[in-house]
Amino acid sequence: MLSLLDVSFNSLSGAISEKIGKSKLSIVFLSKNLLKEVPSTNHMSNLSYIQVIDLSSCNLGPRFPKWIQTLKNLTILNLFNTGISDTTPLEFWDMSPSQIAYMNLSSNDISGIVPDLSSNFANGSIIDLSSNNFCGPIPNVSSTMSVLNLSRNKFSGGISFICQIVGGLLSFLDLSHNSLTGQLPDCLWHFKDLRVLNLGHNNLFGRIPPSIGSLIELQVLYLYKNNFFGELPLSLKNCTSLISLNLGANKFSANVPVWIGENLSGLYVLILRSNKFFGTIPLQSCQLAKLQIMDLSINNFHGTIPSCLSNLTGMVQQGFSQDVQFHIPYFSETYVDHAMIEWQGDEREFFTTLKLLKSIDLSSNKLSGEIPYEITNLSDLIALDLSKNALFGEIPQKIGEMKNLLTLDLSRNSFSGRMPSSMRIPTSTQLQSFHTSRYNGKIGLCGPPLTKKCPRDEGSKVPLVIGESEGDGEDVDELHIWFYVGGGIGFVTGFWIACGGLLLNRRGRHAFFHFYDSFRDWVYVKVVVFISSLQKARQT
Repeated sequence: MLSLLDVSFNSLSGAISEKIGKSKLSIVFLSKNLLKEVPSTNHMSNLSYIQVIDLSSCNLGPRFPKWIQTLKNLTILNLFNTGISDTTPLEFWDMSPSQIAYMNLSSNDISGIVPDLSSNFANGSIIDLSSNNFCGPIPNVSSTMSVLNLSRNKFSGGISFICQIVGGLLSFLDLSHNSLTGQLPDCLWHFKDLRVLNLGHNNLFGRIPPSIGSLIELQVLYLYKNNFFGELPLSLKNCTSLISLNLGANKFSANVPVWIGENLSGLYVLILRSNKFFGTIPLQSCQLAKLQIMDLSINNFHGTIPSCLSNLTGMVQQGFSQDVQFHIPYFSETYVDHAMIEWQGDEREFFTTLKLLKSIDLSSNKLSGEIPYEITNLSDLIALDLSKNALFGEIPQKIGEMKNLLTLDLSRNSFSGRMPSSMRIPTSTQLQSFHTSRYNGKIGLCGPPLTKKCPRDEGSKVPLVIGESEGDGEDVDELHIWFYVGGGIGFVTGFWIACGGLLLNRRGRHAFFHFYDSFRDWVYVKVVVFISSLQKARQT
């Protein structure tokens, strides 16, 4: 007797057969099809054998399929991206299957309150309710879950619920893109297995609690765009498994602790942008050999740029650092590849392609001194932004030899001297699309592609027109304009005088075209005779 049906990843269309409800199937995969029109509860309520059902990326909407709550043996349910825009019935959350191991309702428009997630879940269960319109407080959560994704909803209130998960197995917690408020409670020691903690894009505030140091398996800490403040807790240095640390767009202050470079050697993403950090950039940050993204922009750093940044070998070696090890369940390594990056003047969200990006952004600080020439050794660097600082001196001559550099922003500093010959900008393609403000503030620069000539360039003076002085350039430009205007008007006038005469005078028009035909025939005869003469001469 058939117990498994798998027709996923096809182009099946129409309604899901009502005969499924009369079968004894236990596993049904219908995902990635064009199926729609879910059978009614009456036809599906006999599916007492169903344990696994996957309808992802089918068109089931807009109503929530109520028959699902009658599946008493259900362990795996996947309704990802099915077009449901209904409110989940309370009976759905009260269903009492034996053990739910996987529930995915993500990427729909499901609304309503999630009252309880604290029972009927197997050890290591995965619950994904992301990208919907669920509202209200965060629900009670089972301590047996390993993955909980409630991101991109409308949940509100605090997150003190995590203190109730005693002895939990949670390894992945994503509450980002909600409206959560309050402080992060100091009870994180419950989560010894937590590898991903994403609380970004909320309204949380306060200091990071010291218990963060208990998360010794943590690989991703994402607190972007909240209102956390104060110093980073010393205990964070115990999180030596960190691969991605994103604390951007908060209100952290004080110096950047030296233990980031000394203890968190596995980092390949470090984002501290848009905070209130001050002091100098610690030399210990040069010990982050695997680092590929360094964003310290929009802070109050002063002093010089450390020349030891050339030790960031992750920006020298081609491709992604193979030494970085991912041990993140469910979302695998693709979840690590996520960050908000300033790219060509705009803030963009990078996902799976982030590991291909190698970037240093130190813009909008108070850094001074010259650009260390050692930075040109970062041969695989793709983006370098040092704009809006107080840097001076000449631009390193070898900066143009960084062949992989796609974005270079040195604007609003005090550089002087010649533009390096190695970075002559071609007058074509997308480089011409940059606004002229990109060169603002570089008063001392000279040489192509800038119009200002360098003093030591021989013959750099543009020859003046006779009678022209350096101060009457505007008069010359105006003269040129009127010359072209007058020439154009004269051409149009002469053209219509000649053509108008032919159009109005019939005898003149006949005489003109008769002359034209005779002249054409004369030219034709002359050409033919000339070619014939050449052929005869060649034969003799």
